[in-house]
Amino acid sequence: MASLADAVYFVDAAGEVSFVNPAALTVLGYDDELELLGVDSHSTIHSHHRDGSPFPADECPLLRPRTTGETVRVELDWFIRRDGSFVPVSYVSSPMATPDGRGAVVVFRDVSERLAAEEVSLSRARIIQAADEERRRIGRDLHDGAQQRLVSLLISVEQARRDPAHAPDALARAAAEARQAIQDLRDLVNGVHPLVLTDRGVAVALEELTASAPIAVHLDVTEERFAPAVEAAAYFTVAEALTNVFKHAGATHAEVTVRRDGDTLTIEVDDDGRGGADPAKGSGLRGLQDRLAVLHGSLEVADRRVRGVVPLAGGA
Repeated sequence: MASLADAVYFVDAAGEVSFVNPAALTVLGYDDELELLGVDSHSTIHSHHRDGSPFPADECPLLRPRTTGETVRVELDWFIRRDGSFVPVSYVSSPMATPDGRGAVVVFRDVSERLAAEEVSLSRARIIQAADEERRRIGRDLHDGAQQRLVSLLISVEQARRDPAHAPDALARAAAEARQAIQDLRDLVNGVHPLVLTDRGVAVALEELTASAPIAVHLDVTEERFAPAVEAAAYFTVAEALTNVFKHAGATHAEVTVRRDGDTLTIEVDDDGRGGADPAKGSGLRGLQDRLAVLHGSLEVADRRVRGVVPLAGGA
């Protein structure tokens, strides 16, 4: 057992760890088996869910073989490491006869790499889906916006050509439609990638973004220029976070901070609203997570704060 590649530990009839092999020590972050031998297995390794809520021992699948005699297989669960962090595992827990009654033998594996690979695959699928949705959105916006304006403009120009007496009115309408079509196209471009972001950087782009915001927005944004992908990530993180604030938070004030912290760029959006944003419940924040992940960055959403961190990787 000690030489097995899989991680293994035994639980006796009292629920205490009676054996642990080196592979299990490594996965669980312990240096010596004496730190685990004799301790209550559930309260040490499996006492809480990842969200911090208690995991009652009488509901623990790991211990079920001790009472039912059945073998339990779980493809994804989370064990608690020595430092309090969680490690994803798959395991088989089987009944084992002991001198004092029935215990269990638990054979498990760290599945962190598998989860990471699955997340990469899911992230790529979401990126492709988001790109398809964005193309459809652009098509709808062009059809319903600029295209309709240009059709109206053409009609007005044709009216002016056919009826010179009313040409001034027709041309005035055509000019108004042309101006609106230009504005529609500007709005469309800003939704895809604002030209001001490319030309003048994040600080100016965010000033324009928040100029007509429905609530007060205070900006504390570095004027330093960065790689285009990093600037785009910062801009769209703020844009999506503020959109959620405007639509759902019931806030009256928001704070936006974009600052360089050594070799990373930190983006934070705080508000005084009700909070509760959840990346798992909407495509916007999840799309931002994917965008930042491509740059080896991260997005955290907690209560009334959205925080993104992007490595600069020499791209400034």
